[in-house]
Amino acid sequence: MNNGSIATRYSRALFEEAREQSLDRHIYDYVTMLYDNMNTVPEMQSALISPRINIEQKFRLLLIGSGLETNTSNLKQFVEKLLAMFKSGLKDKTEKQEDRQQMPATDLYKRFLWLVLHHGRENLFRVIILIYKDLYREYHQIDHVVFETATEMPESIQKKVADKIHTKTGREVEMEMRVRPELIGGFCVLIGDRLYDYSYHTRLQNIRKKLWNK
Repeated sequence: MNNGSIATRYSRALFEEAREQSLDRHIYDYVTMLYDNMNTVPEMQSALISPRINIEQKFRLLLIGSGLETNTSNLKQFVEKLLAMFKSGLKDKTEKQEDRQQMPATDLYKRFLWLVLHHGRENLFRVIILIYKDLYREYHQIDHVVFETATEMPESIQKKVADKIHTKTGREVEMEMRVRPELIGGFCVLIGDRLYDYSYHTRLQNIRKKLWNK
């Protein structure tokens, strides 16, 4: 069985269990934060797949990345500490912190993280998260919309854009804003796999092509 199929099985199992208990939104928030942190701190992946970092350390790293352990203020520093420890052969002397959150969603999520780690599938976390997010959005009819502009857009404009898309599609809209100065002006909108490019950059390229073909 390939990694994609394995990741799908894990994601679907988590989603179905969470949905039956009406905890799927909480889990969605956890995995979204974890995924964002994995993108912000790429060293997390190195720590997760390292055979010299033990399962307890990886578990704590995942909790911190998911926002479930607030004692560590800087995720990047914690990851660097782990990487430094396995390079130097030192043991982690950090005392385990008692988890203050006992919500059912937290318990389910923790059991899932531990299961994946116990089965040695930590290399699949990113894929598992993406599949879970897709399952959640599809079930709840949510469109993930990526809106790209050359400069920061005020929140009031973001809301207007989201409302317009919602009116057109009839589905809830989850906005992801990105700033890409190379667009020069205008904007690009990605809804699912549909791209609408109204950037000045693309317009200028099209003008150049027309002039070149004359």
